[in-house]
Amino acid sequence: MVGQVVLAEISRYDWGKMTCGCMESAEHVPRDFLAALGGAPPERVGEGWADNHVYIQSNLMAPAVATASMVAAALADPLIPLMWRRSLIEVLSALCFGEQDDVAEACQETARGCKWSLYEEIGSGRMIDAAAYAFELLMAFPEEKERRGFFQERFRMNLPQDLRSENFDVHRGDW
Repeated sequence: MVGQVVLAEISRYDWGKMTCGCMESAEHVPRDFLAALGGAPPERVGEGWADNHVYIQSNLMAPAVATASMVAAALADPLIPLMWRRSLIEVLSALCFGEQDDVAEACQETARGCKWSLYEEIGSGRMIDAAAYAFELLMAFPEEKERRGFFQERFRMNLPQDLRSENFDVHRGDW
C-alpha cells in the first residue's frame, strides 16, 4: 500500500510516451514499482522495475526523471515499508549520478527536493548502508556543505567508518 502522494506523483507523468530500457513503453515502470513494494526489496537493487528499465548500468533511460520523482515521493511516504529505504535511496543515487549529465542533473534537482528525507535517514540510525547512500547523495548539493558536516558529526555513529568526519572531511573544497 502506498499513500496518495506517491500515486499523485506517478500520475504527473505520461509514462506511455517514454521508451523504457527494455524498448517497450515505460508505462509498466510505476506499475512494477508499486507491485514490488508489496514484498521484500530484490537482492539486486531496482530489479524488476528500475534496473534495465530506467537505467542500464550507468546509462539513464527516458523515464529516469519521472522515476526519480516517484522514488522521492516514496521516501516521504510513511506507508512505504522501512525495509525499502536503502533500495530507494540507492536507486535515486544511480539516477542522480548517471552518465547523461543533463538527465542526471534533472534527477539531482528532484533529489534536492527530498533532502530532509535523506537527512532523516542519516539521523534515524535504522540502517547504516541507507545512511551512507543518503550522505553520498547529499554530496551532490554543494549548498548543503555546512548542514551535511553538522549531520556527519552529530550522527557519526549512524554512518560507516569511511564517511565519519575523522576520515572524510566534507568541508574540503575539492569534493
